[in-house]
Amino acid sequence: MFLVPEGWPILSLPFVCQPVVRSARMPTEVLYRKWRPQRFADVAGQEILTRTLVNALAGHKVSHAYLFSGPRGTGKTTTGRLLAKAVNCERNAPDAAHSPGEPCNECASCRAFAEGRTLAMVELDAASNRGIDEIRELREKANYFVTEGGRETRKVYLIDEVHMLTDPAFNALLKTLEEPPPHVLFVLATTDAHRVPATIVSRCQRFDFKRIPLSAMTGRLAHIAEQEGLALPKKGLELISRSATGSLRDAINLLEQVCDTYGPEPSLEAVREGLGLVSDERAGELAAQTVRGDLAGGLGTIGAVRDDGLDLRQFQKEVVLRLRELLLVQSGADAGDALTAEQVAALRATLDGVPRERLILALKLFGLADLRADPLSPLPLELALAETVAEPAAPLRAASPEPQQARSAPAPAPAARSAPRPAPPAGRPAAERPAVPEGLRRDDLKDASAEQIAAMLGSKEPVIPAASENGESEAAPAAAPAADGALATLVDRLRAEARKHSVKLDALLNGSCHAVSWEGGVLTLGFYDDAFQKKNVEQAENRRVYEQVATELLGAPATIRCIIAPRPQRKAASSTLVQHAVNRGAKVVSED
Repeated sequence: MFLVPEGWPILSLPFVCQPVVRSARMPTEVLYRKWRPQRFADVAGQEILTRTLVNALAGHKVSHAYLFSGPRGTGKTTTGRLLAKAVNCERNAPDAAHSPGEPCNECASCRAFAEGRTLAMVELDAASNRGIDEIRELREKANYFVTEGGRETRKVYLIDEVHMLTDPAFNALLKTLEEPPPHVLFVLATTDAHRVPATIVSRCQRFDFKRIPLSAMTGRLAHIAEQEGLALPKKGLELISRSATGSLRDAINLLEQVCDTYGPEPSLEAVREGLGLVSDERAGELAAQTVRGDLAGGLGTIGAVRDDGLDLRQFQKEVVLRLRELLLVQSGADAGDALTAEQVAALRATLDGVPRERLILALKLFGLADLRADPLSPLPLELALAETVAEPAAPLRAASPEPQQARSAPAPAPAARSAPRPAPPAGRPAAERPAVPEGLRRDDLKDASAEQIAAMLGSKEPVIPAASENGESEAAPAAAPAADGALATLVDRLRAEARKHSVKLDALLNGSCHAVSWEGGVLTLGFYDDAFQKKNVEQAENRRVYEQVATELLGAPATIRCIIAPRPQRKAASSTLVQHAVNRGAKVVSED
């Protein structure tokens, strides 16, 4: 009631007389803030880290400064707030008989933290308060005590994104961070720990937060969904967790976004659509066309996806996922529950005759395709497809099995002139000797390696050595030029394979010897005037490795014999340049 003096005009004051009516529906809090953990046990995916902090609190061994580093959304700021609440919890007080470590969430201090009205914690965003003046002000205020409920509290400074501070600011913080007042505790949080000076890091206990595992993130989302009355399929929760890439905050935001769009009970297809995932069979088709070498079909698939207006970045992710599934099936790895038995059988049919090299190359190129500059252009996907199909190092396997060496070495171009096939040598049936293809002469194999010869002849047996009918090894008959050409490069290939075992084994053969002969299962190496390398090659352990490598290269059990031999004279006709000239019609007049 308002009393107006006599004679004063009575005015209508609706803005004064009407009571303020507060709406019963207050703005709801977003889920990731509403479900911020209130205990260390609620922090998902950081069990070892939280256990360490709980043990330190229970034993009253809390450090004066902590550095929390790790990717975004992994719980750094949340853990810092929990540490500030727990260190001020009345049950964790230094004079308490038993300190549980966890905040009780019941005492006056814990309630003040939960309601956001405590003065014991000061949060500072270093991204917007990064200068020396802000740090100087912080140092001055750190000396003041804070009392709540008649008791002194532990003052906690939580500096987020601390790597954004300037160098002068770091220098101003350095001494205070090293020896702060007894009632002050510093918690530094950063996503880029390498940008924090080493002098700062050395004065803190560092905790590295890892990305939240898929199982822990899915479990936390399931708990939140249950408490909020949301019903999502388990596969949908897993899709949300994968899309968040280790950030629980992003996962909770995605969960809320999907449910706001499709209601509290979204289906799996609704979740996929809400996440922008491309559920298109053409992703699997493109993966199959790529590994099968179907360039025209793959380009047509990419063009159709572009014309339909699909997000090419999401389509790229789907193709990479399909290629990864193919790699898992081909390698025999356990794919878990991601694939059914029918899907595995279909993927095995797709992989029939596909070399692993091409599959790995396709996975690498499609994973590196950069669509950020122009998300509407299919060119990066088309280039990844074309490079995979055109890569000569990963040819498609023939229907009949071939040795690995024959698949990995490209065959040289055959000569233009053709010659009649030579008759097989006596003592061996013609069916057992590899036939020379039309348009290819024996002389064309002179400087080819053993792998190249096997590839050109389509042989399923090693060219060096040729096996006799009684199973004993013999020198290669009728193809001596091929054997000589293979021996000329044998030491280089032996070095390359031996290097995989030890650099020393490669160095011992570097310019110190050449292959003299290969017959009767014995590979003779002729060493020059250096007896040191010969002695080391003959050592039992080194000889065992060389013989193992030689056996793999020659395709038959090999024993190495070392002799002293003169250095062979290099003839002009044996040089690569001369050979190229001869192949183009030149003629060697003299070799002097």
